[in-house]
Amino acid sequence: MTVSKGWGEAQFEGIWRSEIEAINLRRRELGRVPIEILGTGGGGPKVTETVAVALSGGGVRSAAFSLGVLQALNHHDVLRNVDYLSTVSGGGYIGSSLTATMSVRKGEFVFENPPAGKDAPIATAVPAPEISDSDSVGHIRNYSNYLIPAGLRDVLTGLAIVVRGLVANLSLVLPIILLAAAVTVASNRSRSALTRPDFVGIPLEMYLPVEHFGITLALGLFGLAAFFLWALYRSFLPVNRMAEFRTRLPAWGAGYLVVLFAAFACELQPFIVAGMFDIADAAAGRESGLVLGLVTAWVQKLAAVAAPVAAAVTFFRQQVADILKSASATSSWQLKVVALASKIAVWIAGAALPLAILVVYLYLAYWGIINDKKYEDVQTTCPVSTLSGSLTVDGRALSLRGELGKLQIGSQEACTPKVAKAVEPGGHTPQWMLTSAGWVSEKILGRVSERPMALLYLVTGILLFLLSWLLTPNANSLHRLYRDRLSKAFLFDPTPRDDQAPGRNEASIDQGRDFPQLDQMRVSALSVEHAPYHLINAALNIQGSDYANRRGRNADFFLFSPHHVGSWATGYAATRDFEREAPELDLATAVAISGAAASSNMGANSIRPLTPTLALLNVRLGYWLKNPRYVRATKNSGRGMMAIVERRSKFYLWEEITGRLYENSDEIYLTDGGHIENLGVYELLRRRCRVIIAVDAEADPEMRFSSLITLQRYARIDLGVRIDMPWDRIRTSTLPLMGKGSVESKDAEAAAARPRGPHVAIGTIDYGDDKGFLVYLKSSLTGDENDYIRDYARRYSAFPHETTGDQFFSEEQFEVYRALGFHIAHGLLCGEDKVQVVGADALTKFDDPANEAVKSVSAALTG
Repeated sequence: MTVSKGWGEAQFEGIWRSEIEAINLRRRELGRVPIEILGTGGGGPKVTETVAVALSGGGVRSAAFSLGVLQALNHHDVLRNVDYLSTVSGGGYIGSSLTATMSVRKGEFVFENPPAGKDAPIATAVPAPEISDSDSVGHIRNYSNYLIPAGLRDVLTGLAIVVRGLVANLSLVLPIILLAAAVTVASNRSRSALTRPDFVGIPLEMYLPVEHFGITLALGLFGLAAFFLWALYRSFLPVNRMAEFRTRLPAWGAGYLVVLFAAFACELQPFIVAGMFDIADAAAGRESGLVLGLVTAWVQKLAAVAAPVAAAVTFFRQQVADILKSASATSSWQLKVVALASKIAVWIAGAALPLAILVVYLYLAYWGIINDKKYEDVQTTCPVSTLSGSLTVDGRALSLRGELGKLQIGSQEACTPKVAKAVEPGGHTPQWMLTSAGWVSEKILGRVSERPMALLYLVTGILLFLLSWLLTPNANSLHRLYRDRLSKAFLFDPTPRDDQAPGRNEASIDQGRDFPQLDQMRVSALSVEHAPYHLINAALNIQGSDYANRRGRNADFFLFSPHHVGSWATGYAATRDFEREAPELDLATAVAISGAAASSNMGANSIRPLTPTLALLNVRLGYWLKNPRYVRATKNSGRGMMAIVERRSKFYLWEEITGRLYENSDEIYLTDGGHIENLGVYELLRRRCRVIIAVDAEADPEMRFSSLITLQRYARIDLGVRIDMPWDRIRTSTLPLMGKGSVESKDAEAAAARPRGPHVAIGTIDYGDDKGFLVYLKSSLTGDENDYIRDYARRYSAFPHETTGDQFFSEEQFEVYRALGFHIAHGLLCGEDKVQVVGADALTKFDDPANEAVKSVSAALTG
C-alpha cells in the first residue's frame, strides 16, 4: 500500500531535477563527473549515482559524534564525493555548521587543521589515526554546554523567559475562565440561589421535571426519545442507504452527547461552589453540608496531588516516553509494571492543569457570589466531663466549675451561651476584588450593580481576550531562546576577528574572542557549489488530518533545502519566495525547528494526555510557520496590511491543546524531524541515492535499533523500498561493554583479544528496479577505542547512549563522543575495522574486493 497522492507529489520530479542540477554544479567545481538524469519511471526518479550522508537526531550527543564522523570523511578525502547531506535534530547542529562554513569559505573544511604539505594529494599516504583540532572545533567545544554557556546568568535569563511565556499562555486561558465565572455568578446572585434552577436570575423550576439537574434530566429524556425514533427510522431504510460512517444523523447524535455532558457539568458546578461555602462554615464552627463539602474538598485535593506529578512527568517526559516505547518491545514483567506506573503518572499529569483551571474557576465563582445565609444564635453546651454548680462551706456559698478532678473553687464563670459571629454579605471575598468590582460598576453603569463581581469578570475577560489576540504564536515560546543558543554555538564565520581580546573585567564569552555569528544567514544562501546539497528534516504536525491519521502517524515529512521548502502534504514552495513571505525563516530557525524535541505535539511521538499540560506550561520548542501551499511565487508579496492581520493569534494555543492541526491551514506547526523519522534517511530514499551513509547517534541504551526499524517500515509502506541490514553483531559487541553482559567481557585481555569491529554494517536498498547500499555507522563500542574513551565508558555505563535530555555537555563528554565518531569512521575507511555485510557469513574488511556490496560502496566513496 502506498500513500495517496499529496499536493507535493506532483511537484517532486521538478524538485528532484533542480537538486541534481545543483549537485552537478559542485561536481564540476571539484572536477567530478556530472550525474546524468535518466528520467523517471515506476512512480519516481531512477536510481542516480549519488552519495549521501545522513546525520541522526540526538541533541549535542549526536552533534559531537557526527563531527568526528565528518572529520574522518574529510580526512580520507570522501567528503568531496558526498552529494547530499540530510540532517535531523542534533545532526542538524553540526550539519548546518558544516554547510554554512563551507558556504562562506568557498568549500573549505574548517574542522581540521590541514596537515603539513597541504597541497600534496591526500591519497599518496595512509591517513593518520587522529587529527588536530582547528579553532572552529574549539569554538563548538566551548559551547558544548550551549544552553547555559555563561552559567548562572544564563539560568536566570532562561527562567525569566520561561515565566514570561507562562504569563502569555495564562492571558490566553484566563479570559475563558473569567467569562465562565461571570456566567455562573450572574446566574446565581447569592448562595441560596446555587441549588435552585435558574439562568441569570430567571427561575426555571416551572419548566423542569425536577428541581436539581432538571436541564440534564430533560435533555436525557429527550435523547432517549430521539435515539429510539432514530432506531425506528433505521429499521425502515433500504440496504443501500444504511451506511453509518460519517453520515448526518450519527454526527448529530455525537453532538447531542457533547451537549448532554456539558449540561451536566454546568449544573454540577453550583453544587461544588455551594460546598465551598459549607467548608467555610465548618472551619468557623458552624453547621455545614457534609456531602457538598466533601466533594469540593476532593476536587481541591486531587489538584494538589496532580500538580507535583505533572511537574515530574513534564521534566522527565523524554525518559517516560522511552519507558513506554521499551515496554512495547519487551516481555519483561518488571518493565511492564514500570510502564503501567508511567502511564498512570502520565494520565495524572494530564489531569493536573485541567483540575487547576477548575479550582481557579470555582474560587472566582465563590468570591463573586453573595453569602446570604442567616446564622442563628448557637447555645454552647458544657462538655460531658465538666461539672458546674454551687457549694456551701462553713456557711459560705461558693460557685464552682471545671473538669472532673480539676475543680476550680471560687470561679464565677459557668457555661454561658455564645453567639456565632454573623457573616456580612461578601465577607468571604478579598477586599481588593470588591473595591475593583465597585469601581468598574460605577464607571460603566454609574452605580454599583447587583452583581458587581460578574461585571468585573466580564470586563476583565473581554479586555484580556482582545489583548491576547495581539500575541503571535512564536513570540513567547521557548523556540527563540533555543534558536539563539544554537546559532551562537554552531553558526559562525570561521574567519577570526581583528579584536581578539575581551574588554577589561568583562566575561570573555560573547566577546571579541568568538567568531562572528551567521545568525541571519538564509537557507537559500547555503552554497550548492561549495557544499553538499543540504536537506534539513522536520516533522509537520497534522493530528487533525486524515492524510496522516489513517495510519496514526500524526505527522508528515517536512523539508527545508536551499531550493525548496515544504512537504507532500502541503506542497512545496521555492525557498527564496518562501523567505520573502515569511522573513522570520532563516538557517538558525530551520535548525531549531528540526531539533524542537520538547513540544506539546510531537508527531508520531505525541503523548496525548500530556498535550494540554505541555502547551499550557509553555514547553513549546515547535514553530508556527506559513503554509508553503499559500506562498505566492512573485517578487512583490504585498505584505503591508497582511503583516498586521497575520499578527493575530488564531487561537494557536487551543489548536495545539486540542490537536486541531491540518495540512491546509494558513499556518502549520513544525517540530523535531525525529518525531517522524530520526535517521534522516527517508528523503534520501525518496531521491533514490545509490549509496547512503547513515550516522546513527540516537539514545539507544538497549541497542534495539528502533530508528532503523522505523525507517525500514516507512520505506516499505510509503516508497515500496526494502532495506536489508544486518546489525546483530554490533549489538552483541556493545551491550557487554555497557554493563549489560558478562563481567569478563569488560576485562582488558578479553577486549584486546576481540577483533576490531564491528561498529558498521553494510546493507542493501532494494528500490525495485535497481539496487543501492546503506552504510550504517552506529554509536557503539568494541573495546578497541582509545584510552580516554574506554576510561569514560568504565565510569559512565550509559555511554555511548546517555540521555538526549542531557544538553549540558562538559569538555570531556563532548570529546569522547567526537573521538568515538572519528574512530568508527576512520576504522571503516582505512580498512582496520571489520564490518558486518548483508549476505556474508563472517565479518569482512572494507577493502575486500570479493564482496560485491563492499566493492560498490568503496568505489562510490573514493570516487
